[in-house]
Amino acid sequence: MSFYTKLIDNLKDNIPSQDLRLAPRSYFILGKILIVKLKPELYKHRKKIGKAILEILPYIETVVLERSIDGVKRKPKMEVIAGSKNTETIHKEHGAKFFLDVTKVMWSKGNKMEKEIMIKSVKSSEIVVDMFAGIGYFSILLAKKAKKVYSIDLNPDAIKYLKRNSFLNKVENKIEILEGDCRDFASLLENTANRIVMGHLYDTENFLPSALKIAKKGAIIHFHRNVRDGEEIKFPKQVKVLRTRKVKSYSPNVWHMVYDLKKV
Repeated sequence: MSFYTKLIDNLKDNIPSQDLRLAPRSYFILGKILIVKLKPELYKHRKKIGKAILEILPYIETVVLERSIDGVKRKPKMEVIAGSKNTETIHKEHGAKFFLDVTKVMWSKGNKMEKEIMIKSVKSSEIVVDMFAGIGYFSILLAKKAKKVYSIDLNPDAIKYLKRNSFLNKVENKIEILEGDCRDFASLLENTANRIVMGHLYDTENFLPSALKIAKKGAIIHFHRNVRDGEEIKFPKQVKVLRTRKVKSYSPNVWHMVYDLKKV
């Protein structure tokens, strides 16, 4: 029996049928925390839905409603709707541990395959610059293989968990953490990187001049961006497009894309 079917069965006597048909069909789990999105029409029933989810999935300790992800710092707007009020957890992925608070920093679940690709690609001799490091989604995994990783982020909450995660995964000696706008570190890191991660989805091209300044000749740049159907990204002549990948659907007619670029 599917999650949706179990949820409907649990709630059928507590929520009107016209609302029940809008019940969520999917969720995302980080550690012991389950994150769910609801149609606005269901917000008034959120506590009942949260309680039902705990009954269906008893190994979950906290159910959190995701309302939005806002601003340049990608701060999540979350609400605990059932279970423990503790919103910190440890999530395990690709043999690494990530400690985070789901109400303070976001987790991008769609990048799982992208992480696998980079783990296989990075060499032990490489110096990597992660321009939008967050809590270390890419940095921690890359530091396990690369020579050194420079991890940059302007969100102080993300920096806090990035530091803890570097120690949690015993890579603190291979990661240098820089807090601020990545463009402000372009001169400091000029001609440093063999590989650059640009895990930003909006107007990423505005940061590309800084990435090119940081990159050595021949460096690989993983350029992330949301792209509408039919939209064409024009790259400067200093780069060659090696590969293009579609990560996931972000919204109707909008795709999270990754372009692997090489500085020529």
